[in-house]
Amino acid sequence: MNHFRFTILLYGIVAFFAAAAIPKSALAWTWNYKGIAYNGPSLCVKGDAGIDHIRPGLFSGNLAYATTYAFGNACSTGLNLPNGWAASRLDVYKYAGSTWVVCRRTDWQYGGTSSGKWIGDIFTGPTGPSSLIDYGGSYSCGTGWYATMAYAYVWDGSQWRGGGVWSGAEWVQ
Repeated sequence: MNHFRFTILLYGIVAFFAAAAIPKSALAWTWNYKGIAYNGPSLCVKGDAGIDHIRPGLFSGNLAYATTYAFGNACSTGLNLPNGWAASRLDVYKYAGSTWVVCRRTDWQYGGTSSGKWIGDIFTGPTGPSSLIDYGGSYSCGTGWYATMAYAYVWDGSQWRGGGVWSGAEWVQ
């Protein structure tokens, strides 16, 4: 193997192990983007669930996020639904050794959904109601593992369809 290929291989191996050694919480946020909350024959409900905490020197904050989206069957095409037909709420959880307990929560946010639109050369993608809370970081419920459960629901004309989307956990101190 020539020196150039060996050097590239060595850098690749070092980069792989360096990336594996960095804990996920070093990113300062944990996010589940468009997780499926409900998938029926003519309606699919997706939700975002996110948790962030302040990390000095990084763009960050003690924030939890939730957003609701409505799609047609096969979860592929965004739906345009009227105001009040979609709802979003979130709970911020902290791990208490053997179970997850609610630390903070939001009220329901209602709105419509959109399939998205073009603004110049940029497609905005689907939109829907969102929930956001500054949960206070470790000052709220202490140092430990935190996560968001986003609740994404859409009215199908006869009942609310949806469920929870878990963000994944993040160490907050």
